[in-house]
Amino acid sequence: MTEPLKAEVGILQKFPLGGQHNVISSGRRGLFVSQMDPKWMEYARAKVLYGANNGAAIGLANVAAIPTTTASYALYNSHVSKSCVVLKIAAMAETITAPLDFALIAGLSPTPQAAAETKYAASLALGITPGSPEPGGYLTDAVTLAGTPLWMTLAHYGGNNGLLGAAAVAWVEGMFIVPPRYALGIDVVGSAGTTPLYDVDILWVELDIDLA
Repeated sequence: MTEPLKAEVGILQKFPLGGQHNVISSGRRGLFVSQMDPKWMEYARAKVLYGANNGAAIGLANVAAIPTTTASYALYNSHVSKSCVVLKIAAMAETITAPLDFALIAGLSPTPQAAAETKYAASLALGITPGSPEPGGYLTDAVTLAGTPLWMTLAHYGGNNGLLGAAAVAWVEGMFIVPPRYALGIDVVGSAGTTPLYDVDILWVELDIDLA
């Protein structure tokens, strides 16, 4: 006779750092995981989660074609050792003259920048959690990337109007890792229209990563 399955009933509790607990696997060695904590909570708790946007800076216009090495925006990593692991990139129309359709694109420079890039005037780059160290990443503008990146379409806005607040949001979930002294180019592609302006915001984690 097959014995009935047994389960241990417990409560939501916090384990001490360095403590041990049991894990359960399937017959095919799959690991059973219960996702109790919110997705980015540990990054925020560890004070390695950062964001940047235009802040008080004037937004930049879109481009009418895929660029080569010139990017309207870029996330530049000024760290000596830490990489910026990008989680989200978004662009929002901040004028009411945006085109009906626009696409958000990004591409990582294939080699390091020759010199540190200048922070986009009045833009913000801050830790998400109060008390976080100063970020190594920040937003820069009118960047000449060190070589032509592989530009990728990340998100598209195709609404029935081009009103203020129209946005394209891409959760890239770590697809882009920006090593020290590299730049991730970001642009908005759309019809020129009456020169719409866009605010860009980025969410990333700063980590020591072995890229060898």
